[in-house]
Amino acid sequence: MIKRFFLIFFFFVLFGFASYGQYLLEVRDSHSDEPLQGVSLSGVMNYENRPNGVLELTKNALEVVDSIVVFRHGYDAYTLHKPFPESPAVVYLNRLSQNLDEVIVAVDQSARALRKSPSSIAYRESKSLFAHQSAVPGSQLNALPGVYMQSGTNNTNRLTIRGVGSRTPYSSNRIRAYLGTFPLTDGNGVTVLEDLPPAIMESVEVLKGPAATLYGSGLGGVVKINTTGFDDYRQGALLNTKVGNFGRKMLGVGGMARNGHFAARGYASVFHGNGFRDNNRYERQTFYFNARQKVAQTTFSIMMLYTGLYGEIPSSLSEKDFRNSPSSAADNWQAVNGYEQYDRVGVNLQARTIMGQHWRNQLTVNFRHNDPYEVRPFNILDEETHAAGFTNRLKYYAGNWQVSLSAHLTRENYNWTTYETTESGQGALINEMLDHKLHANTGLLMQWQPAGNIIAQAGVSLNHVRYRLKDLQQPGTTFERYQFDPVWSPSVGVNYEPWETLNLFAAISHGFSPPSLEETLMPDGLVNTDLQPEQGLMAELGLRWRYRKLLRLSATLYGLEITDMLVTRRLAEDQFMGINAGKVRHGGVEFQTIVRPLSFLSNPAVNLTITSILAHSVNRFVEFEDQGNDYAGNHLPGIPEYNWYNMLQMELFGRYTLHLDHRMAGRQYMTDDNTLTYSGHQISSLSVSARVGQLHKPHVTFTTGIRNLLDTHYAAMLLINAPSFGGSAPRYYYPGTPRNGYVSVKFNM
Repeated sequence: MIKRFFLIFFFFVLFGFASYGQYLLEVRDSHSDEPLQGVSLSGVMNYENRPNGVLELTKNALEVVDSIVVFRHGYDAYTLHKPFPESPAVVYLNRLSQNLDEVIVAVDQSARALRKSPSSIAYRESKSLFAHQSAVPGSQLNALPGVYMQSGTNNTNRLTIRGVGSRTPYSSNRIRAYLGTFPLTDGNGVTVLEDLPPAIMESVEVLKGPAATLYGSGLGGVVKINTTGFDDYRQGALLNTKVGNFGRKMLGVGGMARNGHFAARGYASVFHGNGFRDNNRYERQTFYFNARQKVAQTTFSIMMLYTGLYGEIPSSLSEKDFRNSPSSAADNWQAVNGYEQYDRVGVNLQARTIMGQHWRNQLTVNFRHNDPYEVRPFNILDEETHAAGFTNRLKYYAGNWQVSLSAHLTRENYNWTTYETTESGQGALINEMLDHKLHANTGLLMQWQPAGNIIAQAGVSLNHVRYRLKDLQQPGTTFERYQFDPVWSPSVGVNYEPWETLNLFAAISHGFSPPSLEETLMPDGLVNTDLQPEQGLMAELGLRWRYRKLLRLSATLYGLEITDMLVTRRLAEDQFMGINAGKVRHGGVEFQTIVRPLSFLSNPAVNLTITSILAHSVNRFVEFEDQGNDYAGNHLPGIPEYNWYNMLQMELFGRYTLHLDHRMAGRQYMTDDNTLTYSGHQISSLSVSARVGQLHKPHVTFTTGIRNLLDTHYAAMLLINAPSFGGSAPRYYYPGTPRNGYVSVKFNM
């Protein structure tokens, strides 16, 4: 019976509800790979737009035409010539340059233009985001409103969205991230973006605030990285090389090929940098492969990602060393030559199926393996993780309604061992633990468009987290089981377009973040069963306005209240413990303006874009008592009062580009009692590039630039509530890299 069920299910996934006698055409955005609706055809008289966006033509109609032009507002037209590709065919449209209004975003699962989203979403193309040729994604993300990335070193980063995640000492937590549909967040909630090569990124989308209805846990929001697409202009080979100060060297090779319904893309790179600090060497090898094959009504795809990394850890510095010898490493980390090393492997399988006129289905299965090894002054941590997960999203289209039903399940086995650190290396075993995690959530999202200028959506999700923990040092012990109560997370939102150039939106959403395993364990190794997931409720109001091609303006006002906030208490140099910190409140405003002062010219030789992004927030404890201290009313540490990013980009004759940006980060508190502050900093960077050859033919691009143009001495990352052990001064500061230059040469063949 079960075997018969799977055979029937596979048949429908593979062939959907096939239409014989009809020619089916699916149109997708080349950047986000999302299906496009509202597409028109020229050159053929009779065709039908199905509710799920697929275009249906009769095969008889095709016999009398030689070509079909596919077009949609905001995109370059695409022409199909006889002989037409086999049905069902897929066409990828390229968005017109500088047309941000019609960007199709995927992170909110709506497949609508950004301006019509009822959620607050930040979007940036990678060619602008990584204009300064960084080989490591880091502080470049600060160019997104509401996003703040602190980069202590290439392998020590902390990403926060609207202040959420600031309490995590050495990593990014409370945020979910995806490379396409492949998860970059592990079962402990830790997200790693910094080991991805920017060359495989097409664009970055950030959904700000709780998104449990769509993705499960993650109070801060969701980062979705769209990978480079498969459109006709990408075929051929790529060779990229970069050199810079502090021993930076990078070499990357890649290519793409298409044949009928099959397309494949690959990229491999090696990067080496000595860093400007002692004990700061960084090496990374990356291999990425992505392929797709269309069979009948289903498009199958596979993505593989491998990262091999070795990164030394100079750690943070005291205020004295930060000001007087910022290139030094912390003495205890230097003494043991502290480093981390790992091999990370991920495989993502996906099947997207068109099912009749009203349905689409997307099934994703992923596998992950990671084996970090970290040498630290207080112990050596040896970890190994195996994880598997699946997500299914079924979408129904009918009239003015879109209904999505999603289900997600992840199983992760996490084994970790600690050893003593000795002068000769790894010492005696301290402990060995095994943890099994199960994350499950199901969600329902409904979108209703009662009129052409109103979109309303409502959703709800049910989330469940379960752990099993076993001490492998104790013979005969069994798994200790614990779980959190299921969490219901509702959300509602609306987008209203009073006139063509203005969109107003409002949303209320609930979310949660469960404690990580490190936070759950007490110093004696037992599970703290009193610890609860933190939960939050966010409300936001916003607008998106545009004036012709000259000006784009967006503004958002938000408030987020979190109960049972999770904070990490450091008990000793090698001991951490999570506690619930009562209630906190985040509130702020975000502005983004994009001005193109020469857009009134019909065919300008110079394209000038000026962007300004400002985010200001107030983040306070409402209720928080810790070890007899009452911090109610204090500011949360580790969050700048404001972030202000300004960028000028000038293009000459479509061949030469100048990119100048300036970032300002405001004052931050460094402790819960607000007695210590960091005054903030300003950083400027400049790059110039020139292309030799035609854009869609073999060409070479030369780029050179200077990061930290004014050689500012600043803290790239702060360790909040830094402890003091053995009478030494607390180490709050990770010094930022001083002025440095680079040269890049990129061959497209």
